[in-house]
Amino acid sequence: MKVLHHRERIDAAGATVLAVGFDQPERMVRGLDFPWPVLVDRERAAYRSFGLGRAPLTQLLTLGWVPGYVRKLFRGDPLKRPGLDVLQLGGDFVIDRDGLVVLAHPSAHFEDREPVGALVAAMEGA
Repeated sequence: MKVLHHRERIDAAGATVLAVGFDQPERMVRGLDFPWPVLVDRERAAYRSFGLGRAPLTQLLTLGWVPGYVRKLFRGDPLKRPGLDVLQLGGDFVIDRDGLVVLAHPSAHFEDREPVGALVAAMEGA
């Protein structure tokens, strides 16, 4: 996660990063020294509250997810089980101390993320 590279700036701003997902927390931060809280939202209440939708099935084909799995299958590589809902889109949000959303970026597709520098700048300004 690119946000880890900005830990000093985030800490200096007095901010906290909260990773929200609906899958096992170990899957979300596997192999990372993730210093912030991880919230498991199995019912996806936060996703609904922030208006985060689901991608159309065609995005799996256009972004190479299915072709990548097919290539691994033909090479005999071990396949990792996908998460609980591969179509659920995420987003990036910065919320200030008063609970006001100062930056909102709901993802339009799987690779649509707010640049980390913009997130950190919003944290510093909040």
